[in-house]
Amino acid sequence: MNRTLAVAASLLASGVSFQAHAATATFIVSSSYASFADSPFSGIAAANPLFFLEDFEDGALNTPGVSATSTLVTNAGGATTDSVDGDDGALDGNGNDGRSLYSNGATSITFTFDANALGVLPTHVGIVWTDVGETLLPTPFGKDDVLVRAFDANGNSLGFAGADALGDGSVSGGTAEDVFFGAIFSGGISKLTIVSLGGTGDWEVDHLQYGVQPIPVPGAALLFGTALAGLARVRRRV
Repeated sequence: MNRTLAVAASLLASGVSFQAHAATATFIVSSSYASFADSPFSGIAAANPLFFLEDFEDGALNTPGVSATSTLVTNAGGATTDSVDGDDGALDGNGNDGRSLYSNGATSITFTFDANALGVLPTHVGIVWTDVGETLLPTPFGKDDVLVRAFDANGNSLGFAGADALGDGSVSGGTAEDVFFGAIFSGGISKLTIVSLGGTGDWEVDHLQYGVQPIPVPGAALLFGTALAGLARVRRRV
């Protein structure tokens, strides 16, 4: 494994934000993800019409302006389904009763964002890795090395982040190993790809999230704008 993946693995427990490979994008890798409240993006999502969360609980990928390469939404109650813990309404350490997005034989999943549909490309994109089954030797069953790569509006790579040996060694629906991968780029993200470096087509993700962080208007700027408007009214009356 390369040095970037080793650094990512060492940061999992702390959830530290870090830049990986490309200085123009910031990548986040964080563990202990049991619900959207644990997302590093949860703070910018509230009352934000430009932010979307796809939890697949309605059985489809149908949030606006995004498509994915060949995948399959799992059935709730499946013995090997591994959703984000809280999606079934209970934080009980088990993801069998929710839904997730299954790799369906593919070693990577690419999410593509449509600027025309959304009005603008998202500046924040995240996905939660939830489980893996069979991988190629010497990677042990139920564990995988994972890499996430983001791309700009022109399809250029913004860099990557990854983590080693994710998983609990089983496919029984455990959720303690769930990991959030996110990318932030102010110029807009056109694609996010998550890859199984263990070469398996038997893995799951959940909680695709994407959007634009609102730009706050400083109080001083508001006052300045109000003053200019008032001055304009005065001038029109003179």
